[in-house]
Amino acid sequence: MKDGRSVVFKASLSLLPPSVNKMYVYTARGPRPSNAMRKFRAKAAMELLSQISFGMAPLDPDKPHKLSIEFFLPVLENKGWPKKAKTRFRRRDVSNLIKVVEDLISHALGIDDSCFIEVFATKKDGQKHGFEGMRFQIEELDDGA
Repeated sequence: MKDGRSVVFKASLSLLPPSVNKMYVYTARGPRPSNAMRKFRAKAAMELLSQISFGMAPLDPDKPHKLSIEFFLPVLENKGWPKKAKTRFRRRDVSNLIKVVEDLISHALGIDDSCFIEVFATKKDGQKHGFEGMRFQIEELDDGA
């Protein structure tokens, strides 16, 4: 363990959650996951489960963890900026995607997402990195609560 931190799980998914506008449909009974969201969850869960090693020790739900997520977007910057586009960066808020990823990970790994006491998210240009999707890492933190 280095600096009270130990990487306990790493994964890479070759897909991104749907945009916030396409995650849910609103009914008289409240919001429900859209078809796009259900398809994303199913594909992402299968891809994530395929990366779990049966020899891997389960995450301790009573320990604090840090979740780091990198979102590799198809395009990060607007083409016409600064002359034609109003903003330099495309409008894709990763903060709206964090909860979806936390839920996906906690469901696949069988832990409650409340153990993620630190969450760090970045968005990167997928074209520059040759990858579109998500990468994440879970570290067990020193239990100095």
